Amino acid sequence: MATVTINLAALERIAEERAVKGIQRAALAGEAITKANLSRPGTGRIYPRGNGKTHQASAPGEPPAPDVGELRRMTQADTKVRREGSDLVGRVVQNKEYAHALAVGTEKMAPRPSLQLLATDHADQLRDAFVAGASE
Repeated sequence: MATVTINLAALERIAEERAVKGIQRAALAGEAITKANLSRPGTGRIYPRGNGKTHQASAPGEPPAPDVGELRRMTQADTKVRREGSDLVGRVVQNKEYAHALAVGTEKMAPRPSLQLLATDHADQLRDAFVAGASE
């Protein structure tokens, strides 16, 4: 007779390490996707800027159109995976004070989502990135 013994604590540790790598890879993919979305020109109204140039804004529902690129520059993957209750969490953040107003809109402006598109339009890409990272 042969006996197989599995150390469940070691198995859980290995699974968590793989999950952390997958989350990190997905966060980095989320950063790249969001920056690509924030690099596309808008299709909204065109208006003059103070420097003699014009800017074409995004249309409602589109990611914000690049102007000086500050929102894109301040979009970053936070690859420090945190435990929140029983979940492991990675984040993509936009460190600009106006990012929230763009995302949800204001009295004078309809929402211009960017990070929200990761869950709605890019879920398959993030899942693939997670699997690739967890498989390393």
